[in-house]
Amino acid sequence: MAHVNPPEEEEERGETPVTVTRPAFLCKHCPKEYTSLGALKMHIRSHTLPCVCTTCGKAFSRPWLLRGHIRTHTGKLLYKCQSLSSTSHITHAFVSATLCLGERPFSCPHCNRAFADRSNLRAHLQTHAEVKKYQCGVCSRTFSRMSLLQKHSSSGCCSTLG
Repeated sequence: MAHVNPPEEEEERGETPVTVTRPAFLCKHCPKEYTSLGALKMHIRSHTLPCVCTTCGKAFSRPWLLRGHIRTHTGKLLYKCQSLSSTSHITHAFVSATLCLGERPFSCPHCNRAFADRSNLRAHLQTHAEVKKYQCGVCSRTFSRMSLLQKHSSSGCCSTLG
């Protein structure tokens, strides 16, 4: 059986320890890196938001998120509040109850807006970020979210510039 010296002993003798590194898959949109191509591809969807609602233009990274959103337009009710006789389109019971009661427990620390669920607060917080990652190719205006850039582009405001 071969003896393997610990890295400290190799360094003391002037030898460089051999480090095995996995290939890094780098995101071209942000500094994140991944050890597998599949993980990178899944992450890139958060930048490209390929699933777009044909009714309002809101974009999502996953088809199931879009399907859930579309239900807000179709009127298909997923949750009926037991205490009040109102309904909600959201499946998660806590969020449904807070929407039903009108509660918005997630507050923005930068402004006076509040939200019924944490994911909407997270999306809103991007609007306060100094670095806006998404830029219009026509007018160079920048946006904090891909969906806002897509809404800007589809509004036709830059069609008169070209």
